[in-house]
Formats: sequence, C-alpha cells, structure tokens
Amino acid sequence: MAAPPPPVPNWAELPDDALLTVFERLGSADVLLGASVVCRSWFRIATREPRLWRRVDLADCCFDPTTDMEAMARAAVDRAAGRLEHFAADRFATGKLLRYIATRTNCLKSLCLLTCMDFRYKDLVVVGKRNPNLEELELTGCLPVRSILKIPMEVIGRAFPHLKRFQLNNRWANIELDEFLDNYQALGISNSMPELHSLQLFANRLHNNALHDILDKCPHLESLDIRQCFNIEVDAALKAKCSRLKDARFPKDSTKDYEYETFTESPMPGSLTFAIDPPPPPPNYGYPSSDEDGECDDEDCENDGNDSDDDGEDVENQNEDSDDSDLEYLGHIMTHIAGFMV
Repeated sequence: MAAPPPPVPNWAELPDDALLTVFERLGSADVLLGASVVCRSWFRIATREPRLWRRVDLADCCFDPTTDMEAMARAAVDRAAGRLEHFAADRFATGKLLRYIATRTNCLKSLCLLTCMDFRYKDLVVVGKRNPNLEELELTGCLPVRSILKIPMEVIGRAFPHLKRFQLNNRWANIELDEFLDNYQALGISNSMPELHSLQLFANRLHNNALHDILDKCPHLESLDIRQCFNIEVDAALKAKCSRLKDARFPKDSTKDYEYETFTESPMPGSLTFAIDPPPPPPNYGYPSSDEDGECDDEDCENDGNDSDDDGEDVENQNEDSDDSDLEYLGHIMTHIAGFMV
C-alpha cells in the first residue's frame, strides 16, 4: 500500500521572523507586487515591519510603463515609517517623488537615480535639507549633454555637506563644446564636496585642469573612476597626483565591469537645446537635528502632494532680489552657448 502524500505545508502559519528573513531576500518590487498579496499574514508582515523597508530598491525591477511605479515607491516609503535609509529608482522618479521622500524620512543615507529626467536640482536640495547626513548619491544617465547646465553640482554639494561617495555617469557624446561647458560639472564638485572618498565620473567631459582641481580640493579621495572621459590626457602630472589614491581608473581602461550600457552618442551641434535651470544665491541651510520627527517644515515639502505645477517653487524662498543674479548667470551661460553654436 502506497504511503499517503505528505501534508501540504500551511505557508500562512510561518513564524514572523522566518517570513521577514525571506522577504528581506526579495526585492522591493517582489514584496510589493507578489509576497504581500498572498495572504493576510504575509500582508501584515509586509506592511507593518518598517525594518523591511529601510532599503527600497526599485532600480533592479523590470520597468513597466503600465504600472504606476511612483505609487509603488510611495507605498514602500510609507511602510518604512520614517526609517528609510536607501532609495533607488530607474526612469520613473520625478521631482514630486523626491519631495515626497523628503517629507517621510530624515535618515536617508543613500540615493540612486538611474535615467531619471523629470526632476530639478531644487528637488534634490529639498531632500538634502531633510537628510543632511546622506553620504552616497548616484546620478547615472540623468544628465545627458544637453542637460549639463541643468543640475549645478555646487548647489548639490552644499545640499549634501557630508557626501562621501558620488557617481555622476553618462554616455560619451562625440561633440566639441566650449571648455567652460565641459568643466561646469567638475568644478562644481571640486568647490563643494571636500569630504568625498569615492568619485565616479563615467564619460564626463571634464578637462585636466578641472580634474586637478578636484584632486587638490578633495583630500580624502581614495577612489577615482574617469573611464571614457576622453577630454582627459593621462600625463605624468596626472599620474603623480593620482598616486596617492587607492584605486584609479583612467579614460581608456576596460569597461567590462561597468554595470551599465556604454556607447557613444553623436548629436549634431545644431540639434542641441541646452536645458538651463539657474541656481539660486548660496543658501543658508538650517538643517534639522537628527532627533526631530519626520515632518518637514519647509513649505515646498508640505505641498509635495499637490498635483499643481507649484511644486517647483524655490525651496530657499528667495525674494525678488535674486532675479538679478539669475539673469547675470543666464547671460554668462548664454554667452558661452552662443559662441559654441556659431
């Protein structure tokens, strides 16, 4: 006589600790769309255990334009209950989402945005005001050549004063620009990020003078990746400056271990329309202490859920006197662009 089949395990009765261990090994999207809807006990664990949502990584999941990825992200951020430490998104993150995150946590340590185009530097500044202890920031594929001027790195550096790891990665554009435009991002980094330990500028347009400035003004730098930065000439002076680093990757080094797709763009000069978002005067940041609650006192943060276009108001509450400095800045930029276009 055949032995009876073993009883089917009741997965709904798994101990909470065991479920948490399993859920922590799954990606955020798998828990949101799969595990949490299996049964009531799994849903309870997935929604009421903030430690499960300290890391919300939605960059590894397959992007689906038919899914409201931003709504998923907001749900995950809410479940973290103010304890969110790492957030990553691929393509779908917007300025409104960044401001929403700013209202829900003040302990963010790492932010990763991949190919996200729909945000402005002011949205990052809002995140920085609420999360001054953020140490890792990645902007990969967010600033193509036409957007070199859109995110002033000096303002970002002031917004995240304790930044230790910064990745600003793009695809190389096979086109000649004015040296001012080429060095714009790099000089902003050198002037505002003195605590950097690791810097990756994949396919950046900086020149040797800007790179020397970074090496001089970032004394704690240990790792530098400038692969496919083809405006850099690796000469004896540069090698001497980089000799103090623990790890240095140069423009023509292998990209086999680079985790993103690489290829060269060849835009026509006349087709470039530069996106410009003039920065405000240097702000006087009033950072909240780490023991404050998760509510944001900044007016822009409070209005993050508003679907109107008022979301882009200046987070520093500039007065009308700043208009002159903005116009001066725009004039300076347009002079260089006009010379290039001619």
